Amino acid sequence: MRIALVTDWFHPRVGGIEVHLLELATRLARRGHDVTVVTPWPGGDAVEGVPVERLRLRTVPGVGVSLNPVALVREMDRVLSAGAFDVVHGHVSFGSTAVFAAGHVATRLGIPMVGTFHSVFRKLGWVYVAAAPILRWRSWPFRATAVSEAVARDLRWIMPERPVEILPNAIDPEAWPRTAPEPTAGRLRLVTTARLQRRKRVEALVRAVDRVRRQVGPATDVTLDVLGDGPEREALETRIRTLGLEGSVRLRGPGDADAVRALLARGDVFVNAADQESFGIAALEALCTGLPVVARREGGVRTFIRDGVNGRLVASDDEMARVLAELATEAGTLERLRQGAAEPIPAQYTWDALIDRHEALYETLVREAPAEE
Repeated sequence: MRIALVTDWFHPRVGGIEVHLLELATRLARRGHDVTVVTPWPGGDAVEGVPVERLRLRTVPGVGVSLNPVALVREMDRVLSAGAFDVVHGHVSFGSTAVFAAGHVATRLGIPMVGTFHSVFRKLGWVYVAAAPILRWRSWPFRATAVSEAVARDLRWIMPERPVEILPNAIDPEAWPRTAPEPTAGRLRLVTTARLQRRKRVEALVRAVDRVRRQVGPATDVTLDVLGDGPEREALETRIRTLGLEGSVRLRGPGDADAVRALLARGDVFVNAADQESFGIAALEALCTGLPVVARREGGVRTFIRDGVNGRLVASDDEMARVLAELATEAGTLERLRQGAAEPIPAQYTWDALIDRHEALYETLVREAPAEE
């Protein structure tokens, strides 16, 4: 099949959607499909061998979206009309104007379309509801999918008339070998990977470490290593100094996949305080290496973290601090979670299974598409 993967953000920008899209395109191409990424984000005409059609548009600097709907639809029409695509697959986060333009154009051209939503919308969902009478997107014949049940829950409120299928993110287990170290008495090594921005709530983790250290006392050394960078770095460094945690909380800066593997190989527990995590691919990578995960239950991680088996799901920052203090002082609790985390991750979160799902979905859309007159 000839497939257009539409996204507002793509390489050279790097984030969750960008990484997922590049891997998806590469693996679909290995199956023999002709895949093109369509995006307004500036860059070259190929990324690691994947063809990229860059829309010729002015976008908001640093944001990457176009606020000119006429120009956006015109450019999307140019690309989709010329591409002879069998399927359009839009990847949606909040503010994905290019994907909405693709939905409008694909509907007019009669190209089957699937939309995968990658963000938890929460209170911002009203924007889509309010825009429905204007954009008429609810009448578009697209298939709605979500990366987790947390996202699907929001979509069912935004579009109650439309079924929502779960189409999760995925990893290659062979790329994340089991490296979880044996715990050391008197130490709890917490690790996380996150972009240093407010939504990821890394500061909440810093404050949790401070509370845990004060609770357990000097007999147990609790540390946190953070791999990632972003606009909140300076504020986090100030908070760490204010709390006197310079030797206990370490901001390691950005790193590639090898740096992530090295980080996970020296941790006891992976932690994530984000309460709007749509899926949590970093937590799944940690689980794959054998690390238990402690995370907020509101996000997508509850899709694969079983509370009390391979990790802990908490409802508040206070509960997170209590759980981490328990893991720091009760070796039996940590060992029980380690045993659960040693189990293989479910096959549905592997790339081989996910590509099978994509192919089946695309084939269904093409088969059910109305015949051209």
